[in-house]
Amino acid sequence: MPIYKQCSRCGKRILAGTNCICQKQYQKQRHKEYDKNSRNKERKAFYASRQWEKTRKEVLELDQGLDVYLFMTEGKVVAADTVHHITPLADDWETRLDKGNLMSLSKETHSMIEKRYREQKGQMIKELREMLKEFRAGSR
Repeated sequence: MPIYKQCSRCGKRILAGTNCICQKQYQKQRHKEYDKNSRNKERKAFYASRQWEKTRKEVLELDQGLDVYLFMTEGKVVAADTVHHITPLADDWETRLDKGNLMSLSKETHSMIEKRYREQKGQMIKELREMLKEFRAGSR
Protein backbone atom coordinates (compact mmCIF):
# COMPACT_ATOMS: atom_id res chain seq x y z
CA MET A 1 0.00 0.00 0.00
CA PRO A 2 1.57 3.32 -1.06
CA ILE A 3 2.32 6.04 1.46
CA TYR A 4 1.18 9.57 0.73
CA LYS A 5 2.14 12.98 2.07
CA GLN A 6 0.81 16.49 1.69
CA CYS A 7 2.65 19.00 -0.52
CA SER A 8 4.02 21.78 1.65
CA ARG A 9 3.44 24.36 -1.09
CA CYS A 10 -0.08 23.67 -2.44
CA GLY A 11 -1.49 21.06 -0.04
CA LYS A 12 -2.17 18.36 -2.66
CA ARG A 13 -1.83 14.70 -1.72
CA ILE A 14 1.26 13.20 -3.37
CA LEU A 15 3.14 9.92 -3.21
CA ALA A 16 5.88 9.96 -0.54
CA GLY A 17 9.37 10.36 -2.04
CA THR A 18 8.12 12.39 -5.02
CA ASN A 19 7.84 16.10 -5.72
CA CYS A 20 4.62 17.88 -6.50
CA ILE A 21 4.19 19.40 -9.95
CA CYS A 22 3.75 22.83 -8.37
CA GLN A 23 7.34 22.70 -7.04
CA LYS A 24 8.69 21.89 -10.50
CA GLN A 25 6.76 24.83 -11.92
CA TYR A 26 8.07 27.06 -9.12
CA GLN A 27 11.68 26.06 -9.85
CA LYS A 28 11.18 26.68 -13.56
CA GLN A 29 9.85 30.17 -12.79
CA ARG A 30 12.78 30.87 -10.43
CA HIS A 31 15.26 29.91 -13.16
CA LYS A 32 13.48 32.19 -15.64
CA GLU A 33 13.65 35.11 -13.21
CA TYR A 34 17.31 34.41 -12.45
CA ASP A 35 18.16 34.35 -16.16
CA LYS A 36 16.27 37.59 -16.74
CA ASN A 37 17.50 39.58 -13.74
CA SER A 38 20.73 38.12 -12.37
CA ARG A 39 22.63 35.95 -14.83
CA ASN A 40 25.65 37.59 -16.47
CA LYS A 41 24.49 38.20 -20.05
CA GLU A 42 28.02 38.28 -21.51
CA ARG A 43 28.91 34.88 -20.01
CA LYS A 44 25.56 33.40 -21.05
CA ALA A 45 26.14 34.53 -24.65
CA PHE A 46 29.68 33.14 -24.56
CA TYR A 47 28.53 29.67 -23.44
CA ALA A 48 25.95 29.65 -26.28
CA SER A 49 28.53 30.64 -28.93
CA ARG A 50 29.96 28.46 -31.70
CA GLN A 51 33.43 29.54 -30.58
CA TRP A 52 32.88 27.98 -27.13
CA GLU A 53 31.30 24.81 -28.56
CA LYS A 54 34.29 24.34 -30.88
CA THR A 55 36.84 24.93 -28.11
CA ARG A 56 34.92 22.71 -25.70
CA LYS A 57 34.92 19.85 -28.21
CA GLU A 58 38.66 20.31 -28.87
CA VAL A 59 39.45 20.22 -25.13
CA LEU A 60 37.41 17.05 -24.61
CA GLU A 61 39.33 15.45 -27.48
CA LEU A 62 42.68 16.74 -26.15
CA ASP A 63 41.92 15.14 -22.77
CA GLN A 64 40.76 11.92 -24.50
CA GLY A 65 37.27 12.31 -23.09
CA LEU A 66 38.51 11.58 -19.55
CA ASP A 67 37.79 13.28 -16.25
CA VAL A 68 41.34 14.56 -15.75
CA TYR A 69 40.94 15.19 -12.03
CA LEU A 70 39.74 11.68 -11.17
CA PHE A 71 42.34 10.09 -13.44
CA MET A 72 45.20 12.03 -11.85
CA THR A 73 44.06 11.79 -8.21
CA GLU A 74 42.49 8.33 -8.01
CA GLY A 75 43.52 6.60 -11.23
CA LYS A 76 39.85 6.22 -12.19
CA VAL A 77 38.76 6.26 -15.81
CA VAL A 78 35.52 8.26 -15.93
CA ALA A 79 34.01 9.91 -19.00
CA ALA A 80 34.12 13.71 -19.05
CA ASP A 81 31.03 15.66 -20.06
CA THR A 82 32.01 19.13 -18.80
CA VAL A 83 34.85 21.54 -19.54
CA HIS A 84 35.98 23.55 -16.52
CA HIS A 85 37.65 26.98 -16.50
CA ILE A 86 40.49 26.63 -13.98
CA THR A 87 40.65 30.40 -13.60
CA PRO A 88 36.96 31.40 -13.65
CA LEU A 89 35.60 33.70 -16.34
CA ALA A 90 34.64 36.24 -13.69
CA ASP A 91 38.31 36.47 -12.64
CA ASP A 92 39.96 36.53 -16.08
CA TRP A 93 37.78 36.91 -19.18
CA GLU A 94 40.80 36.81 -21.49
CA THR A 95 41.52 33.14 -20.71
CA ARG A 96 38.04 31.95 -21.67
CA LEU A 97 39.32 30.03 -24.74
CA ASP A 98 42.85 29.24 -23.51
CA LYS A 99 43.16 25.44 -23.59
CA GLY A 100 45.75 25.67 -20.79
CA ASN A 101 42.94 27.03 -18.62
CA LEU A 102 40.37 24.39 -19.62
CA MET A 103 40.09 20.93 -18.09
CA SER A 104 37.73 18.05 -18.92
CA LEU A 105 35.67 16.80 -15.97
CA SER A 106 32.51 14.86 -15.15
CA LYS A 107 29.58 16.84 -13.77
CA GLU A 108 30.06 15.32 -10.31
CA THR A 109 33.75 16.25 -10.20
CA HIS A 110 32.98 19.74 -11.49
CA SER A 111 30.46 20.29 -8.68
CA MET A 112 32.98 19.07 -6.10
CA ILE A 113 35.71 21.37 -7.45
CA GLU A 114 33.37 24.39 -7.49
CA LYS A 115 32.55 23.68 -3.85
CA ARG A 116 36.26 23.50 -2.99
CA TYR A 117 36.81 26.80 -4.84
CA ARG A 118 34.61 28.50 -2.24
CA GLU A 119 36.92 27.25 0.52
CA GLN A 120 40.40 27.36 -1.05
CA LYS A 121 40.27 28.86 -4.53
CA GLY A 122 43.93 29.86 -4.92
CA GLN A 123 45.26 26.49 -3.86
CA MET A 124 42.81 24.62 -6.10
CA ILE A 125 43.72 26.71 -9.13
CA LYS A 126 47.40 25.98 -8.59
CA GLU A 127 46.78 22.22 -8.09
CA LEU A 128 44.55 21.97 -11.17
CA ARG A 129 47.04 23.82 -13.39
CA GLU A 130 49.87 21.49 -12.36
CA MET A 131 47.65 18.42 -12.71
CA LEU A 132 46.52 19.42 -16.21
CA LYS A 133 50.07 20.14 -17.34
CA GLU A 134 51.26 16.75 -16.06
CA PHE A 135 48.28 14.90 -17.62
CA ARG A 136 48.74 16.47 -21.04
CA ALA A 137 52.51 15.96 -21.01
CA GLY A 138 52.01 12.26 -20.26
CA SER A 139 49.30 11.70 -22.86
CA ARG A 140 51.48 12.53 -25.88
